[in-house]
Amino acid sequence: MASRWPHERRGICILTHTNVARDEIEGCLRAVPHGETLLAYPHFIGTIQAFVNRFLALPWLRANGIEIREIDDDDFEDRFFRRVMADWGARGWVNQNVYQRSATIRGVRYRGAGLDLVTTGEVPLPKTGKCIERVQKVKLDMLAEGRVRHEDMFAFAERALAESIGLSDSLEHRFPNVFIDEMQDTSDTQLDVLTKVFRAASVTQRFGDINQSILSRGKRPSAAAFPLPGSMEVKTSLRFGSQIAGVANSLKAVGDKIDGRGEACIQPPTLLLYSDDTIKEVVERFGTWLANFFPSGELSRHTVKAVCAIKRDGNAKQRVGRHVRDYFPAYDDTAGQPSSPKRSVRELLRLAGDPAVFRAEKRSGPAREAVLRILGEFGRDDVKAATSWRDLARSLSPAAPLMSRLQNVILKAVLGGYELATEAKASSSIRQIIEDLDTLIEGDPASLTPPADWLNDLGQGSRARDAVPNCLRVRANEQDVVIHLATIASVKGETHLATLVLESCNNRTYDIKSVLPYLCGDASAAAVTDDDERHRLMNMFVAASRPRKLLAFAMHVARADKAILTKLHAQGWQVLDWTAPLVPATAQGT
Repeated sequence: MASRWPHERRGICILTHTNVARDEIEGCLRAVPHGETLLAYPHFIGTIQAFVNRFLALPWLRANGIEIREIDDDDFEDRFFRRVMADWGARGWVNQNVYQRSATIRGVRYRGAGLDLVTTGEVPLPKTGKCIERVQKVKLDMLAEGRVRHEDMFAFAERALAESIGLSDSLEHRFPNVFIDEMQDTSDTQLDVLTKVFRAASVTQRFGDINQSILSRGKRPSAAAFPLPGSMEVKTSLRFGSQIAGVANSLKAVGDKIDGRGEACIQPPTLLLYSDDTIKEVVERFGTWLANFFPSGELSRHTVKAVCAIKRDGNAKQRVGRHVRDYFPAYDDTAGQPSSPKRSVRELLRLAGDPAVFRAEKRSGPAREAVLRILGEFGRDDVKAATSWRDLARSLSPAAPLMSRLQNVILKAVLGGYELATEAKASSSIRQIIEDLDTLIEGDPASLTPPADWLNDLGQGSRARDAVPNCLRVRANEQDVVIHLATIASVKGETHLATLVLESCNNRTYDIKSVLPYLCGDASAAAVTDDDERHRLMNMFVAASRPRKLLAFAMHVARADKAILTKLHAQGWQVLDWTAPLVPATAQGT
């Protein structure tokens, strides 16, 4: 479609549910001819939330004199609750039933075109009295300050559509083709807005997998009926071969079985058994084990991840295998959030040029962030304010030579073409980038000096991948294996070279133990009616369908029934006993 796209001011709109899915789509587009043209105006690729914010909610808010300062649910809840509780009348109503009514206040949000004040709490807001008056005033005050919730933005979007006649027509004209990804996680609130925007004039195609509905648990969207009768089911996968497809099919509750037509596994599906003494060695030993099967260079070019359903700490009285920190105590669940320390330009360029961190299309992210930082400091007025690569690409879309110049810098960074070993070399490299971007720079590039904090080093002898949070680096078989620790929810839509699924526990139920009967053929996922069991199956399905060449599960030996293990062997699995301590000093976690 990109190669034949005839319009200069009309584009393709691709909506996803997560940033991970968006990144995966962008990475694929960069890898094919003409694909990168879809990353800039007039096209749009982004989350449903980003689309609603940019094209509907933010314009309406600005037209009404409101500049958004922060869209953050957690911060909003804390601030809102403190302000409401500062009033005696409101505090008195809450104190009558603190547990439930506190949740009522924390769950306040706008909904619908009428900006109705509602709550997700079980106890409804009072219809009259000081409490509701205080709640309404605080909500308006925070809106005037530019502090809102994510869901508020959908209400503002509906208000914009109700007030602005022709807005839907304009958006349909702008985007004649619409693709909605991960439709199974689309809520009623999101669907209400999308169906009002994209009607008969736009051709809309929806993609999703009910078996991966792990983000919409408990929401039970009714309006978002998906798939619609007559929809086409994609039954083949080019990501993995028949063995991983077999594992995924045993966990798949809805639809026909997947036909895996990708490369064959480099090892059969594997169950790793650990003990209390070896749980913290599991991820490292997995890396050492991997290095025996993959040729040199493949592990550094592609992503390897260890995923776990739960990141928060669990009941200390329960046996280990509860959450990701049981395996990797250094796991930082705030990594990547806005509060995380900002990396220096030198660190970003180092990350971009290190093939052990990400594959090439992923490494372009740090390179682009470094360029944006440079332009934000020294750039012309028309590029200085760009906060994302899309913003920059849109502002420069009519000027192809300028985009070409930017792409050359990114390519050089990804290929490791900038010297960064010493502060002097890093300073020289950054100056070189400034000169390479000369037509985008304000003033004489040769006279500009990089700020000192751009040159911060990672420490004596450290390497770029050591700066990546939630990673374990293992040196084995004369190659480096970098294993990224993540939650299952965060990797939806990703493709890995190899995936290790770490056992977790919720409501006293360990997930891998729970799904073993399905993996060995004793139970059918399609027959499950219990919500908790179905959710565990969905989590395991998402995790098991990420890798291309190797899939392993790790569980405590005390929870491994011998009869089940025998049946797994019969299904073609291998079981490795890692219950004896073996702690080589070869790994470094960050």
